[in-house]
Amino acid sequence: MIKKLIEKIKKSRNVFPTSEYVIEWKFAAGGVDYYGFADLNNLPYKRGLMALAIYNELDMRCSREYLLKHTKAVEDVLMAQEIDIFKIKRLNEQMQQRLSLNTETDLMYKVASVAFFDKKENPESYDAAYAEKKIQHWKKCAGVADFFLQQPLMELLPYCRNVDTDLDSFSILNEKLNEIHSEYIRMLSSSSQ
Repeated sequence: MIKKLIEKIKKSRNVFPTSEYVIEWKFAAGGVDYYGFADLNNLPYKRGLMALAIYNELDMRCSREYLLKHTKAVEDVLMAQEIDIFKIKRLNEQMQQRLSLNTETDLMYKVASVAFFDKKENPESYDAAYAEKKIQHWKKCAGVADFFLQQPLMELLPYCRNVDTDLDSFSILNEKLNEIHSEYIRMLSSSSQ
């Protein structure tokens, strides 16, 4: 226990010397060390704002991009010469399915991308393009369960312990559901043009 604590302190020391925040080593994935703020309630404002936006998406069980596509598809159906209420019903059912999910796996990764950063990043701000590369690295390095069941991530997303099925199966199911929903939305949007 003491050995782990000493290792953690050594890894955190002087990695971000200009930061006024207390930053700690959190975990390693694929040979890269990741750090986080000692107090997640005291984030730099740019990271904090991004965290709020992503937590909102997490609460909605879908990204802002998905919501924009969904509302566009509904709009397209409503603006057609003949309104097909069955298409609207199906879009509504898709949204209900999303709301019944525990969460969306990709959004869990996005939350982690805000909370954890490597030494190449500026801990004071958030670069969405770099975060996407980081997420791809995490996905490549470990299975979903292996990644999210690490201690620092369990502290960030404690409900991962309570997912009814294993996280890898949940993630696959989630990806398939996203594909089906996105394809239907794309199909509706292209048929109305």
